[in-house]
Amino acid sequence: MASPAPRKTHRYATPRQSVTPPRQRRMVSARPAGTPSRRTEDITTVQDVMDVDDLQMYNERVLGSGRETLYARTDEISVAFHAALPFEVRRELKGADFYSQPWTGAVDTITGYALAASSNTCFVWHHTKPTTCYILPCPPPPPDYAQPPSAPFHALVPSRSRSEPGLVLLSIRGDIRFWDSITSGLAGGGSFESINLELKEGEYTSGLLRVDGQIYIASTSHGRLFRLTLTSQSGRHTLSARLFAPPPAPGLSLARLLWSTPAPQPTLGNISALALGFGRGEVGRGIAADKELWTLSETRVQRWSLNKEVLLGEVDVREAVGSVEDLEGVDLGVESDGTLVVLVSYAGSEQETAAMALDQYGEFGMGVPVPRRIYALVRLSASTKRVEVPMFEGGGGDGGVIEGIGGGMKIEGVTGVPYATTAASAPSHPRLTLLGGGAVVAIRFVDVLVFCARDSPYQDRLTLKSPNTDQILGLGVLLPTQPPMHSSPAEQEQGEGVGPEDVFILTAGVLMRARVDLGRVKTFDEATGRAILIRALLTQAILYGSNPENPLHFSFPPEVDAEALMTGAEGLSRAVLESDPEIIRPNHDLTSQLTSRKDRLSWLIRFINDNAALRKMSQRSRQRLATDAEKLYACHQLWLKMNEHLDAGASHSLVTDAIHAFTAAHPLLHTSASHDVVRDFFRFRVAEIGRLIPFMVEQVERVGEGAMREVGGAIATILQAALSYRAYNLAVYGVELPMIKPWTSRPSAIDGVLKLVDSATRFALDPSKANTKNASRELLAELASMFFACMQERLDWLGSPIATDEPGSERDHIELKERFDQLRPEILETLRLTSHLPNALTLAASHADFRSLAALLHQDTVYPPSCNPHAHTIEEYVDRFGGMFAREVVRWCVVHGEARVVFAMEESGRGEWGKYMDEYWAEEEGQGGKCDAVAWLRDLGQGRWSVAGTRLLREANGAGDVAVKHFMLSVGKLAHLARMQEGGDADDAILDAFHDSLDFVSVQERMLQDFREAASSLRGKQKQSLDAQTDAVIRAKGTRLRAERRHGLLGIMKIFVRQMLQGKALSLEDAVDVLTLQDNVEGAENYATALHLLAHAEDIPDARRQSSFRRIWCRVYNHDDWNSIRETTNITDAQLTSRFRATALYTTFSVILPSPQLSQIPGVDLDPNECLSVPLMPEIKSRFPGIQEEMVGDLARDYRAESSGVEGLRLADVYHRVRELVMLDLGYAREG
Repeated sequence: MASPAPRKTHRYATPRQSVTPPRQRRMVSARPAGTPSRRTEDITTVQDVMDVDDLQMYNERVLGSGRETLYARTDEISVAFHAALPFEVRRELKGADFYSQPWTGAVDTITGYALAASSNTCFVWHHTKPTTCYILPCPPPPPDYAQPPSAPFHALVPSRSRSEPGLVLLSIRGDIRFWDSITSGLAGGGSFESINLELKEGEYTSGLLRVDGQIYIASTSHGRLFRLTLTSQSGRHTLSARLFAPPPAPGLSLARLLWSTPAPQPTLGNISALALGFGRGEVGRGIAADKELWTLSETRVQRWSLNKEVLLGEVDVREAVGSVEDLEGVDLGVESDGTLVVLVSYAGSEQETAAMALDQYGEFGMGVPVPRRIYALVRLSASTKRVEVPMFEGGGGDGGVIEGIGGGMKIEGVTGVPYATTAASAPSHPRLTLLGGGAVVAIRFVDVLVFCARDSPYQDRLTLKSPNTDQILGLGVLLPTQPPMHSSPAEQEQGEGVGPEDVFILTAGVLMRARVDLGRVKTFDEATGRAILIRALLTQAILYGSNPENPLHFSFPPEVDAEALMTGAEGLSRAVLESDPEIIRPNHDLTSQLTSRKDRLSWLIRFINDNAALRKMSQRSRQRLATDAEKLYACHQLWLKMNEHLDAGASHSLVTDAIHAFTAAHPLLHTSASHDVVRDFFRFRVAEIGRLIPFMVEQVERVGEGAMREVGGAIATILQAALSYRAYNLAVYGVELPMIKPWTSRPSAIDGVLKLVDSATRFALDPSKANTKNASRELLAELASMFFACMQERLDWLGSPIATDEPGSERDHIELKERFDQLRPEILETLRLTSHLPNALTLAASHADFRSLAALLHQDTVYPPSCNPHAHTIEEYVDRFGGMFAREVVRWCVVHGEARVVFAMEESGRGEWGKYMDEYWAEEEGQGGKCDAVAWLRDLGQGRWSVAGTRLLREANGAGDVAVKHFMLSVGKLAHLARMQEGGDADDAILDAFHDSLDFVSVQERMLQDFREAASSLRGKQKQSLDAQTDAVIRAKGTRLRAERRHGLLGIMKIFVRQMLQGKALSLEDAVDVLTLQDNVEGAENYATALHLLAHAEDIPDARRQSSFRRIWCRVYNHDDWNSIRETTNITDAQLTSRFRATALYTTFSVILPSPQLSQIPGVDLDPNECLSVPLMPEIKSRFPGIQEEMVGDLARDYRAESSGVEGLRLADVYHRVRELVMLDLGYAREG
């Protein structure tokens, strides 16, 4: 049993030697006079002090019959409360500064006593009966001792004659105090024997080992060993000390001295550990014959003979570890078969240090300690056949041999220890303890107890919760010959390394008992055991971590396997959801049971976060944990709502019916299922809460509006609870949105909520219940919010990069978005109609549906803007969302003919509306939209003449009213001229376009004037009748069509005439037909006008354009009575020429031939054979979209009749003669 000691003199300052010379043994009695001794008998013989081998082992007994308090439990280890510390010890340790005043301790299972000591005081008590505490003074440091105080080394002295043991305390400067009985501690502990080891300058003690009841070994920093022997003199026990040296042999001759082989000498160095080995032969009473003593001096393992006090062998473990930096020996132990276990430490490499730091302490940051020492276990065995085993070189491997003094040792293995100290750790010397003869090594650090198995890859550890205020002071192991506490007879019969073994753990706050199942440790399977260990660790965290009295802190070991972590965490979370009885205690109170399960899951994620292990978990695993927690929270809220429903006086629950229907469709296959289907659902089927929603919706469809309050409210509660829990705990679980296949937005959930919204809408808008308060109207806003949230959540998932791997995800995303875009405005408008406008505005804003938001705010008075009841809200949204919202306001005003609203807002002093209008124009044009009908007004106001003119030209082309078209073209032309006047470049193409368009308007205005004159003869009501006016025009202008029974052409002419009489603008093709289909008795120039208009048209498909040219020429040729004209009997050539000049053909040529550019356009000049082609049916339908099929046929027949008429006239010679005549009249012949 040893207290912490420095590892090396260069790492810790060497204590300065006292100027006081070493004192010899003396008896000190500080007991006050008159105070009787509590000793009932004196120790008079050496036989009163027993060897360890002869002592009857202390038999622990079960304390009481109550339930034990567990602090931790896995399949391999369980830790429970054993006993409280005495009041005096708790008082001293409470608030102790372990950095400035180290403490040490031990639990001695030989004597049954526990010990805790500081540099000043030593406390000893029976560990199962802490009511009596023995307080003994420690050896004081010398007056001139400049180093920080150090706790003494200690050893309890077993006694057969009394129940209380004795005590030996050894200070770091070599002062020893011995009490033959600790009962002296009840009276101040002043009666003790004091001796001093004769240490050299700069030398200090480094350890104390009890060999048996009489012999103790002390070690020093200079590599020297002292033998302390307990003897009886004059009825009193005394302690003597001498330096380790071979005893002189009587009768040894000079010759034998000269020829004898000298004993090997040890390499001196700081001895950091002592261990008792197993020698050959019988051990006599009071004699340690043939026993071996193992010491660890720096990195050298030394084997000594206790009987001869000579060095038997020495090897350096550095060769076993290999090339590491700053290797130090820390502690050693001897297994039952003689195998040596050495604990070493070294400075980790940069990569190793970083990995250990991340695993043990989380992310680096401010105040995060960086590991500085890493630990490993080296197992060595005696090498008896050195010639058969190759020399081990380089370290780090098994099977090699380390050569040294007195022989070599075989390397059995090197194992890493899952722990690393840091600069922030309290000073302490780690110590190892062997369990099961070495089957498990327990390594005690200042704040962690690590277990490493010999025969399996098992490793685990116990960590203190508050290392700054708590420490592991010492351990005590029940020896194999002792029956383990709370063990069955079968367990006691198991062999070494197979059954359980108990370890006492003394901390600054409590004494715990750990039971290690050596059999389970030995059969630990690495393939599955890692995940099982992680799950067990997580289970402990949520079961025992919440206990404020638990001194243990649960943390992951360094380099925790990510896959094992995720598997263990997910499995534990699912076990909580399914009410696993090993984790969740059965409870008839379901509310309490649900609360307990919620707490378990909260502790689970808190534990993962506290250990900085969340970064090792994949996003899918994190979301599974978050989903389990939110489902449990949603079920808890649903259960509370169901209880409220029944507590309010309801005798029946439709939610209960839904759960029964769900269970009937999907039976529960659980061994713990009961007759209470509802409670079983909440106990075992929380994970299926999403599948319950469709069954709840069916209750609404079956019952009607009466089910809306309960069932609709229940579904809203489920989804709202889940979504709010998720949003609140995103950072806790490290969830990165969007969720992967979220259960709250599966198609079945979305469809169910939409059905509820439809039902609530139908019930809320029922005219018969307009003035009554109903549940549907109240729930509509909440259900709409849930529907929007579910739809948006699924859209986010389908649009995420992860979902691209899902088949059909892109198609589903497009379809769902179109569906949402269609439903969203309808639902928002329904909310407005049902007095939920604030909710509608909130939903529209949260989903960035600014178009719907603008529409909702303009359903009342909109002009002037100041009279809009939502004017202030509009301003707030503009300030909040800027142009995204403002542009939608502009759009709404333009689309609904209220552009004056935005112009008024601009004029009222908010000039930013002009900017928003410009942005809207640009956005619309960028998307191929048109906004010229309003935008030109702002362009004119801003002096953008060219832009305004271009807009007006475009808008005029699509204007449906002749007057409007004329106005736009006129203003546009003026704007273009204004630009030229300001010095801008003239755009001839734009000017020509204005001229052509204005000419076209003039043509329509002239035709309209002719038609109105034709209908001027109407009187009375007929004058006001549009149909009468149309008929009058047709009678006056369509005599030829009526005579030739051209029903198709007559029908379309009626349509066009009717439109013109209404003031509507015709398309160019329509105007061409009107110009050429009327009689033109006095207006033959209309044919040339039609050719001119058609020649300059740019937006007509070429095929239809050529067909129109052919129709015009057919009508030109059919206009005159050519048979009469060509009748030449008694007609002079001059008369014939006069007849030709009176034809429409001559008039048309007279207009087109003077312009070479016009006449050279294809179709403008066609002879009779070139105009005979007739439009096909598809072309006719394209030309006159929407007309009846019968009229299409009539038109086709009329077109054929026109062409047939021209063909029958045989006008080829006439065409050339008239054309030549026109050329002669124009003077081309004279020029020739």
